[in-house]
Amino acid sequence: MKEARKAYAATVLVALLLAQSLLAQQQQPSYKPPVDPAAAPPRVKAMVETINQRARELGLIAVSDDADQAAFVRRRRDAQLSEDFEKLHSINVEKIATQSSAPSLDYKTLCDATADLKNRATRIKYNVAVLQVVDKGEKIRYDENPDLASTLPELSRLINSFLGSPVFRLSSANDAALRLKASRDLDGIIKLSETINKIAKRSTRTAASR
Repeated sequence: MKEARKAYAATVLVALLLAQSLLAQQQQPSYKPPVDPAAAPPRVKAMVETINQRARELGLIAVSDDADQAAFVRRRRDAQLSEDFEKLHSINVEKIATQSSAPSLDYKTLCDATADLKNRATRIKYNVAVLQVVDKGEKIRYDENPDLASTLPELSRLINSFLGSPVFRLSSANDAALRLKASRDLDGIIKLSETINKIAKRSTRTAASR
């Protein structure tokens, strides 16, 4: 009887330890730190370096009294920026452009892709000083229920236009028109991603209810 009780107690202890281990794994943060900017592809690294140079030329980056802290913040910002640029490109190529030519749309894929696009484009907008320009032109607006057959190619075009902007390659500080164009492309990516995301969510719910 004593041996049976010992065996039972040991079994309960093992079960408790396994439960605690699983709970600890589930509670671990899902945050993934951005990649090292030095490991970014040369094209993306050059884009980030040009953006920083342009911001310094225009006096948009404040000088910190703590050089080490400023360097740390800059590295983290550049790492996140490199990742966001890479993701804009890969999502466009692997998801948006692919769905544009697909015989039928995968609304779940579009929903996830456009949500990620919007988040990353918004972060770029508020983290890149040279793209924060005053736009006195007419604001970009899109139909709330557009035809995705034409909307997806337009989103892909905006992403290509933004990533291919000369503002990421030129060293001249006198480029107000280029900065404005890149800023408008970025706003277009944000708004069109949001529009497509809403349509994809509605379509997913409709398909699930059938």
